[in-house]
Amino acid sequence: MVFIQVRNVEEELREAAKRRAAELGVDLSTYVRNLIRRDVNQPSMASWLEDVTADPIGQPFNAAEAITEARAERDEQIRRNLGDAG
Repeated sequence: MVFIQVRNVEEELREAAKRRAAELGVDLSTYVRNLIRRDVNQPSMASWLEDVTADPIGQPFNAAEAITEARAERDEQIRRNLGDAG
């Protein structure tokens, strides 16, 4: 493991972090290490936006068309269930 030092932390922030660590039953180092671990395991905003806006199929998605198709399929299923094929 390596040593990380954080400078210029306000005393109020340090004390609040110590209280939170105590509430969780860990020391301040463990608490801060867990915060760092949790943060770096989350995707960055840029990475998340890239993933969200990526189009895996390569085709634009038309929500209105998808709804129309889903409704037509539903209506057909209802007709079949009622015994009316036409």
